[in-house]
Amino acid sequence: MQSLRLISFSKLSRLLSNTSSRYVHFNSHDIFSKDNSLKSVKCFKSLCPELNTDGKRQAAVLIPLCIVKDEISLLYTLRTNNLKRNSGQVSFPGGMRETDEQLQDTALRESCEELGISKTGNIGVIEPENLNISSEEVQYAFAVPIRHFCEPANCKHTYFRQQSNRLMMIPVYTNDYKRIWGMTAYMTWLVLKSIIPEKFNQKLSSSLYGRN
Repeated sequence: MQSLRLISFSKLSRLLSNTSSRYVHFNSHDIFSKDNSLKSVKCFKSLCPELNTDGKRQAAVLIPLCIVKDEISLLYTLRTNNLKRNSGQVSFPGGMRETDEQLQDTALRESCEELGISKTGNIGVIEPENLNISSEEVQYAFAVPIRHFCEPANCKHTYFRQQSNRLMMIPVYTNDYKRIWGMTAYMTWLVLKSIIPEKFNQKLSSSLYGRN
């Protein structure tokens, strides 16, 4: 294990000072209140597409919210280059499900291993200064303020052609450090649509995901 090297966004701070996103303010009490948490979880579930997982090995991730320099942020990890799956890519902490394990236990177990946090039933708000990341799985962790995603210039998209020859729209999020794309970007879109629907306005094609 090694002490967390949490990436600071000095350039990002300068960028935000010159954009409309500087006017976006989030109250931590409102975001983390029980009522908003329940509403966000309900919205998240309603947005998730139904997938057929029969006969397929499943995986689970934790989507960590943290507070960095008074900014409510999403915490990401950059996977090491020696992993068999998604090496060198940005991801949320998590991994493959073990036999007879509940998915929420998978997310919790893997996140505790990768981030070095205490294994409890309710993690609560992540405190980045207390992380002790696993150097075998994680190169470093970095946090992106949720208000960064409220600036349209930071929210882009690309297309992925599936085996059925159907084009799939995938969100891509730029920042000062490492672009966020693929399934991690899609989950980012889901959680932002769930917790700050009034201020996060990026839309994905309804024909591909079923909802805007």
